[in-house]
This record gives sequence, C-alpha cells and structure tokens, in this order.
Amino acid sequence: MDINTLSGMTACFSKAGLAIGSTPAQVAIAAPNGAGVDFAIDGKAYHKADAASSALTAQVNQAPSTTCLYLVCLNSGGTVSSVKGEEVANADVPNIGVQYPDVPVGVCPIGAIKVTTSATAGGYTMGTTSLAAANVTDNYIDFIGGIPSRPEITLAT
Repeated sequence: MDINTLSGMTACFSKAGLAIGSTPAQVAIAAPNGAGVDFAIDGKAYHKADAASSALTAQVNQAPSTTCLYLVCLNSGGTVSSVKGEEVANADVPNIGVQYPDVPVGVCPIGAIKVTTSATAGGYTMGTTSLAAANVTDNYIDFIGGIPSRPEITLAT
C-alpha cells in the first residue's frame, strides 16, 4: 500500500476548554475532561496537561473596529503558540466573515480566539494586550479533528 494513503493526521482529539488565562494576556487550557488535551502532529500522538495560563505568540497590532481569528496551536513539546489571521472591518463581518489563518507545519491547532476590537484607539496586540481590556471582546473556539471549514460570520459577543 502507498505510504501516502497511510500518512498521519494533525488534529486535536479532545476539547481544550480555551479561556482567558490567569494572566489576562495569556490563554488557559482547562479541558472539561480535567486531564488536558490529546492531539496529533503528522500521525504522532501527544498530550498537553491543563494550564492556568500559557503565553501566546506576540503578533502585530490589530486595528480598532476590526475582527480577527487567532489560531491557538501546540507543538510536540506542548508549547502554545498563536497564528494571526486577516483582520476584517467589523461592519463587513456579517457579509464576508472572518477566515481562519493557515496552519504552520509542525504544530496542531487546538482552537482559536476571535477578537473584536471597538473603535477605541490602540486596537489589540496578541501576547501583549489583556484579553480583558475594555476595547476587546474575545470568544474562544475549541477544535476537534481539524479547523472548521466555514468562516466565522458573527462578531465576538
């Protein structure tokens, strides 16, 4: 049999329970099973224990009055990272949606954070700005088996 038909998948196999971290610029992994997250990268199995607060990869500033999806990923060592998607003006979200960014090689996406910023100056900077800031509305999306195939079409609420 051709090895390509047997090649491994990259996917999360349990709900991560993503939430704002105990440090508000970070993310918590609080899996409902109480045991953490099971995931695979290219067919190899890994486990990440729950964590009250994990640092996110610093990203470029998100402009005011926009919505953006940030992937939350794990590498084989269980290190959390984030990947910024493209910003969409809040007024355009119901019409065109917000797309998930591409997944880098060597990590598994376990969820996403949808960040909507208000018109307040300053915007939002992943990894630096508090997810509890007054001008930020955040929603957490857990993945099972891959990334949703459709864009997110609602603002964070």
